[in-house]
Amino acid sequence: MKLDKQHVLEIFHRSLVPFLIAFRRFRTFVLIGFENFEEKLEHAAMPKALHLTGKTVMITGAGGGIGSEISRQLIQYQPARILLLGDGPKSIYTVESQLQKRVGSHAEIIPIVVDIQDKKRIFEIVGRYKPDIVYHTDGHQQLDVAEEKTTEALCVHVFGTYNIAEAANGYRVNTFVMVSSEQAAKPRNFKEAVKRLAEMTVESVSTTSSTQYTIFRSPETLLHDKQLSKRSGHLFEQKAPVVYTAQQILQAGETNIRLGKESSFHQKDAVVRIRPKKQTGISQIELARLLKQLKKNPKKEARELVISIIKKERTKG
Repeated sequence: MKLDKQHVLEIFHRSLVPFLIAFRRFRTFVLIGFENFEEKLEHAAMPKALHLTGKTVMITGAGGGIGSEISRQLIQYQPARILLLGDGPKSIYTVESQLQKRVGSHAEIIPIVVDIQDKKRIFEIVGRYKPDIVYHTDGHQQLDVAEEKTTEALCVHVFGTYNIAEAANGYRVNTFVMVSSEQAAKPRNFKEAVKRLAEMTVESVSTTSSTQYTIFRSPETLLHDKQLSKRSGHLFEQKAPVVYTAQQILQAGETNIRLGKESSFHQKDAVVRIRPKKQTGISQIELARLLKQLKKNPKKEARELVISIIKKERTKG
């Protein structure tokens, strides 16, 4: 049977248009289906944490060593929104820029330049974004200058901490994690006493709050090891102890951690995590009076007042 060449060509031409249409549809289907396939696969494989995944997370002091590392590690848990708070525009926008390169479309990154001593502004921010969890690291790396800058240390560590803790309480934030230091356990001088007083403000606020407050005491070496304090050219290239500590801080936000009868426990590298007790050595009324006194008193009297309060608290304990 001979095939008519002309007839075959006619059939081919008639079939060509439907074939091209079908091919284009198939090609579009494949491209859409496999667009950013590697990114989607990576997203599906990311670990999930109930207290972080799909949540709005606020980090104060996000431009610092600990704060920026927490921000970097936070991405893997797929939060819905990350709020980066800090008073240094350069550091905050640098962190935001580098996070954007890593996060893709999985989370919204919001840089906010603010001084945590500005109570009104802090309340406005917490009220607007309503974070599910707050990691308070602001002022953590500045303890070494506390002796020389009495007023600055008090404002950042005590008044700033009180503002953010009160805002978390007022807007019913689920979890509040304060990053403190081992030095606060047994204060030996003014700068350590200031850190302990900041912890006491959180403990006081927690007594009548539905928010879960956690105080995380990081190793003292993070503050004094000069090698750890030096940053490389890339903001997120941190030393191993900083990376490890940031991991532990993120885990400290988990509200269902069982601590048993004790309010604290030790981990590797002397990391301590504390849940503030419902009965503390200072009431909210006493705290309000204290903060008022500290604002009015000159530097020397403020130093003496802070140290005397810590001594009384240790005597009670």
